[in-house]
Amino acid sequence: MKMPFPDINSQLAVQSHMYICYDRNTNDYELVKCQTFKNRFYNLNHKIIESKDINRNPFNHKTLIDCDKLFRLQQVTIPDTLLTTTRRDICEELFNNVAVELQIDSFEIEVMDNIKVKSVNPDIS
Repeated sequence: MKMPFPDINSQLAVQSHMYICYDRNTNDYELVKCQTFKNRFYNLNHKIIESKDINRNPFNHKTLIDCDKLFRLQQVTIPDTLLTTTRRDICEELFNNVAVELQIDSFEIEVMDNIKVKSVNPDIS
């Protein structure tokens, strides 16, 4: 899924960011953040670096999947229009790898402010 960063005060608010939907329960989502991989030090305990591969993922570039944190988005409906167009999902193997990384140690959960999310994502209700 691609959607702008949920902090309207941020310069990043106008840019879309990619998230993997790890779990969905009616109108509640748990999301894992993805970002373009850059050759630098990342202060993450659990991460996956995934190359662009349409058979595995929808990424346009080499991507870092942050498995230290889950973003929880509650009481919203995310429309299909926010799903990536090259591929709407990730392969089962990659999803399982993400699940394993999340479960190794306890991960942080950050509840996203759904009012802010809606303010930068008019398609989300």
